[in-house]
Amino acid sequence: MRKVFILLLMITACQLDAQKTFKQHTAYAEILGNGVVLSVNYELQIKKKPGFGMHAGIGLGGDKPAIPLGVKYLIEIGGQKSFLETGVGFTLGEREFWVERINRLPDNPYQIAWIPSVGYRHHTNYGLMWKLIYSPFFHKERTEFLFFGAAIGWRF
Repeated sequence: MRKVFILLLMITACQLDAQKTFKQHTAYAEILGNGVVLSVNYELQIKKKPGFGMHAGIGLGGDKPAIPLGVKYLIEIGGQKSFLETGVGFTLGEREFWVERINRLPDNPYQIAWIPSVGYRHHTNYGLMWKLIYSPFFHKERTEFLFFGAAIGWRF
C-alpha cells in the first residue's frame, strides 16, 4: 500500500510540475492589429517563462502581402493564464494601403508603418491563446490612433 501511495504521489508531483512549464512557441491568426487586416503569425518567447518575445507573420494589407515583425513583452497579471502584452513593431505593407494620395508616392510598392501595441492576453491549460489589443499605426502619410485587433492561436 505504501508503494502505491508513493507512486501516486510521484505521478501527481510530475503532473503539477509539467503544468507549470511555459510554452515558448505560439502560432496565431490575427484580425486587424499588427498584421493590418488579417494575418497569420508565429511568436517565440525568448526564455521558458513569460517576458520578452518576438513575432513575424504574413498578412493582407491591400493587394499584396503585408509582413508584420516585432518584439513584445508579457507581464503576468493572473498566474500563468492572464497577461498584459506590450510590444512594438513594424509592418511592411503595400503603399496604397497606407497612403490615400497616390500621386505623391515613390516607385517602391511597399512602405513601413510603426505599430506599438498593448492589450490583454489569455492562455488556457490546453494550449489555446487569445488576445485583444490596441495597436495604433504610424506612417509618414497616415496615422490611425483608433486601431484595435484580436487574435486566436495555439501555444506549443
